[in-house]
Amino acid sequence: MDSLNLMIEEFQLPEIIIRAMINRGIDTVPKAREFFNTSLGSLHDPYLLKGMEQAADRIFKAVRSNEKICIYGDYDVDGITSTAVMIKTLRKLGADGVYYIPNRLEEGYGMNLNSIDRIKEMGVSLIVTVDCGIKSCEEVDYAKELGIDIIITDHHECGEELPDALSIINPHQPGCGYPFKDLAGVGVTFKLAGALLNRAGSPGFAEGLLDIAAIGTIADVVPLLGENRIIVKNGLAIIKNTDSQGIKALLAVCGLRDKELNSYSVAFMLAPRINAAGRIDDAGECVELLLTDNAEKAMETAAKLDSDNKMRQSIENGILNCAEAMIGESVDLDRDKVLVLCREDWHIGVIGIVASRLADKFYLPAFIMVCDGEFCKGSARSIPGFNIFEAMSRHGYLFERYGGHEMAAGFTIRTEKIDELRERMNFEVENTLGKDKLIPEIFVDYKLEPKDVTLDTAKLLKLMEPFGTGNTVPLYVFRELSVKSFKGVGNDSRHLSLKVFDGEKEISCIGYNLGNMQKILQIGEKIDIICSIENNIWNGTESVKLNIKDIKLINY
Repeated sequence: MDSLNLMIEEFQLPEIIIRAMINRGIDTVPKAREFFNTSLGSLHDPYLLKGMEQAADRIFKAVRSNEKICIYGDYDVDGITSTAVMIKTLRKLGADGVYYIPNRLEEGYGMNLNSIDRIKEMGVSLIVTVDCGIKSCEEVDYAKELGIDIIITDHHECGEELPDALSIINPHQPGCGYPFKDLAGVGVTFKLAGALLNRAGSPGFAEGLLDIAAIGTIADVVPLLGENRIIVKNGLAIIKNTDSQGIKALLAVCGLRDKELNSYSVAFMLAPRINAAGRIDDAGECVELLLTDNAEKAMETAAKLDSDNKMRQSIENGILNCAEAMIGESVDLDRDKVLVLCREDWHIGVIGIVASRLADKFYLPAFIMVCDGEFCKGSARSIPGFNIFEAMSRHGYLFERYGGHEMAAGFTIRTEKIDELRERMNFEVENTLGKDKLIPEIFVDYKLEPKDVTLDTAKLLKLMEPFGTGNTVPLYVFRELSVKSFKGVGNDSRHLSLKVFDGEKEISCIGYNLGNMQKILQIGEKIDIICSIENNIWNGTESVKLNIKDIKLINY
């Protein structure tokens, strides 16, 4: 019996689900058992991480001698949640703990010499970085000169030289045999917290941090497989009944209280509000939100974050419109294989999102910068198949500093080198992908038959959740459907509401951002669609619904 039928027999699931699992590399019964086993007992021993023993020893020494410990974080969701996890852990251990998150606009990403001076003035003798620090060689040396020990916890790719820190915890560092390499920054932090709390006899407290860890893991767009899947699956369950006043307040401003939570609602509703403060204001507000026990204070902060997020959206749309106009005027899309744009008046806090949106729309890697005289600070975003960090590393001489991973990076570059950056990255994309790979593709898991489209199937697909990078929502092709009715919905009829007949029954569909299809659809004509299967709840009634990603008219 082949693997497909063995798995169908073992798990009693429809073929369309098993095929989707096989397409994600879950292609044997043992792998499937591991995939479905999301118990916390399946997490690896944190001491398998290189540097964990030394880090735990030094932190406990600091706790015993009442040294002041500073958690040095990043201003994005991963860094904010990492900071909150470590501060909660230090408080549980009875440590004297403070935190420092650099201002995105004034200080930029990662450690800097001025921040270390400020931390020294606070009386700190131990700094623990979270979600940053793996490239901070100069800053670590400076801290050591001031008598400050540094422990680095990070998940970003390592450079050729590692900082001379007391301890480094990063699964990507040379010589680290940790079995799972794809942890988010908050995942690495959670492992350190678990090691400390287990040694202190409080393992249950570590489990209570999973709600925060899940939010950071989802927001950082790491593969939702292995330990990340376990963290997110268990964390989402805790969020549903969370004791955190901050998370309760966020759920309230997002309209998610008492609603089903999944990775999508965290990624596109909770996370942007946490991110908003770090983009245009003070990320420390978000850390305080995740730490507070005061419900009134939590609601006040969450409401401000909601307002900040609306402001961020307005700024972002303005920059996006400007960038698209620049592309139309000055970019030759037949020749250029990368978008390299800069302006002096753009907001540094939102250019990363703009880069992502441009990369998605034009299906080209994007380097978006804010220039200030001699230097430019930028964010880069990639497309599938092009490792942007490796490409930048091959031309590291171009940058004053840079860091990141396969799909995203941040950097500082001299203004005079922008043209060379464009030239070198064009070469890299052409050499790596060629022209054929610069056309967006939709990967389909299998075909649908009318018997497959049921509410039961939609519910069984939830066994594969949480969905995200590495475990995307299964997509299927459904052929020869008859159009029964259609209309535009949403602002400016941007989305398409559609009903089709599959030969046996009528099915409701939604096509987000497919409103333009109204111009070419006709009642009674035949279409093929690519879609996902969802269970829709409306006024307390459940039904199956298809979420359409693409439509093809059938011309006989």
